[in-house]
Amino acid sequence: NIRNYLEENNIPGGQIAVASKGRIIHLQSYGMANVELAVPVSDQSVFEIGSISKQFVSAAAMLLVEEGKLNLDDPIHDYLAYLPSEWLGVTMRQLLNHTSGIPDYEEIRTYDVYRFRLTPEEVIRIAHSRPMDFAPGMGRYYSNTGYFLASMIVERIEGRPLEQVLQSRIFEPLGMTQTGMANPEAIISNRVAGYWVDKAGALINRNPTETSSTLGAGGMLSTAGDLAKWDAALYDDRLLSDQSRETLWTPVILPNGENTEYGLGWRVTPYAGLRSQSHGGQVAGFVANFARFPDQDAVIIVFMNRYRVSSEYVKVAVLHAFMPDLGPAPE
Repeated sequence: NIRNYLEENNIPGGQIAVASKGRIIHLQSYGMANVELAVPVSDQSVFEIGSISKQFVSAAAMLLVEEGKLNLDDPIHDYLAYLPSEWLGVTMRQLLNHTSGIPDYEEIRTYDVYRFRLTPEEVIRIAHSRPMDFAPGMGRYYSNTGYFLASMIVERIEGRPLEQVLQSRIFEPLGMTQTGMANPEAIISNRVAGYWVDKAGALINRNPTETSSTLGAGGMLSTAGDLAKWDAALYDDRLLSDQSRETLWTPVILPNGENTEYGLGWRVTPYAGLRSQSHGGQVAGFVANFARFPDQDAVIIVFMNRYRVSSEYVKVAVLHAFMPDLGPAPE
């Protein structure tokens, strides 16, 4: 029971949605969007989505590939010449599928890094404070640095900030009017506040994610309605060609033969025999989940405004409730 999960884990608020090709079939809101102001979660609530942001960066990259402005297998130094020489040989594709070997700056500095203004030089310096995890393409390790750098490359090619690129190329064409960067200074109507708990288990405030320190690695917010529109656009070629979507959803096979079950900004791990394209998200005050089941024309969207709880648990509970053939949800 989702309500119980929220209560037991001191989660102020949440929302689950099930949609099919842009139509929301089920939307349930729980608890508080802002505890201090006693504002309940509503249909219009705007939640931070964490790493679900990554799929918008990879989509923007594929649009540039389609236009011949970017080659996924070009070295990243072709676009950002000043990067550390230790990273020579890394390609854009490896940034997007986590096989670059470039260390994860968030792991080095913890999720709290997202709460401070940082310059790109500072992010690069943090990541470069550790040696490469492995030679480019030889392993897989989840790296937010990869998506920070990929965001910078998209910005460099387009000649404008990532938010403007995504607004004009993805969000506006799809009518996603409530999706953008979580910028703490911006006035964003219906923005949900993020929380964590202290050592005693009491709820504490978390400030919003700072755009400068995440870019497309995890700095966006959205609504259930907007993410349903995004899902709908992925069934045909209105935004991305069939070939581009195939590229996004093809799992990387490492040289040792291991299937990473990860494409470009998407997990492609099947669930209970169902084909799935999904991603979770976690930032300083939020967790989220976005899971497509294309053969069932279904997407499940989960938002919660507390750090370090399981969006996966809630996603699975919702999935089993809506697909009874799967049997009871695992405990």
